[in-house]
Amino acid sequence: MSSVTANSQSALPQIATNPTLLRMAAQERALSRAALRIFSQNDESTLLEVSINAIASLLQVDAVAVYLNTNDGDAPRCRAYWSGGNVALIPAEEATEDALATAAAQSQTPQRNGTWTPPAGDICNSALAMPLAAQNSQLGAVIAGREQTGRFRDDHVALVAAVCQPLAVVLLRLRAERLQREFVSIASHEIRTPLTALQGFTELLLSGEAPPDVQRDWLHLMNTEAVRLATLIEEMLDISRMGDGSVQLKPAPIHVVDVVSRVVRLLDGEDQRVQLVIEHAPAVVADGDKLAQVVTNLLRNALDYSPAGSPVEVEVAHRCLAPESHEPQADHGGPGDACRPNVSVAVRDHGFGMTSDELTHAFQPFYRADASRERAPLGSGLGLSIARAIIDAHHGSLWAVSRAGEGSALGFCLTSTEEEAA
Repeated sequence: MSSVTANSQSALPQIATNPTLLRMAAQERALSRAALRIFSQNDESTLLEVSINAIASLLQVDAVAVYLNTNDGDAPRCRAYWSGGNVALIPAEEATEDALATAAAQSQTPQRNGTWTPPAGDICNSALAMPLAAQNSQLGAVIAGREQTGRFRDDHVALVAAVCQPLAVVLLRLRAERLQREFVSIASHEIRTPLTALQGFTELLLSGEAPPDVQRDWLHLMNTEAVRLATLIEEMLDISRMGDGSVQLKPAPIHVVDVVSRVVRLLDGEDQRVQLVIEHAPAVVADGDKLAQVVTNLLRNALDYSPAGSPVEVEVAHRCLAPESHEPQADHGGPGDACRPNVSVAVRDHGFGMTSDELTHAFQPFYRADASRERAPLGSGLGLSIARAIIDAHHGSLWAVSRAGEGSALGFCLTSTEEEAA
């Protein structure tokens, strides 16, 4: 026992005088303090400032920048940078892309580069880009650079990773909280509208002053608002279930042609607006009811957002129907030769269409394009979000193309072997 104590005591002076061990101990203390500060943040701007300062202090570099994704699939853009001891925050509309940050974000691996041009300051002759990701969500990248040449060491990579991990977790939490607040606010507004109408017509009916024919009109309007409210609540529940992964698919061998044909008969009725084009398409393993919901949402979107009597085309094929210049809404496929689906469905209209900016947001919950608000029937703005969630759950690819005043084309591709469907 005494020899062990003596050995331990003799080791203390060595630790106290070893520069490497001292540096490591100091770094550990600095990382602990930085992590505590990062996890305590409730504001994104302050979070970025704290994280950047921590990296700059730990690595003793000349520049640090944080690049964040705005939407899924977008290249990350610089939202904050550190240079000369000062942190600058960049508004979203002024943020710029960076090839090194994009490479790190897309590859999800650290990138060590010879040169890097930071948003401000002199060119760095050595750079380290670290991806930002949490819970399978790609958030962007962090770049640290210095003017002197020389590759960043592995311990430098570990230090930046140790800061980026809590940064990504807190970023994801703050964004989830913001989305939740926005969802509740918009949902409350959407629910309040039909409720106000129902309350107003109920008060008018209770007054007993309206003749019977007027009362029937009011009852018809009340029924319409009640159906709209019930649909909205059901769609909100769908979005909630899909968001937390509680919806379970019931996959089985199905022919998507049968699903599409049934939906067309239900929605088109006697109007004869929909032209159905069918090529050979093998069976796939999928949830038929959920796919029917996707086709219903896409077709209803086309019928509602195009002039009365305007034709709509629905095509089902074994080949990919996505145009080359499409806007992907899932990361499980692509256009042309890059996507080889067992079945592909496209819904095309010649209606109001959307601008490129509107198309970027079209699959977000409650979003409705300006033209839709002005000309189309009232809707929840949840249909396309639900469609994207269902196709993503099937590991499929959802795509969209549109031009203002020329119409839109939306569709999806599913990949499943015929042997699986047998």
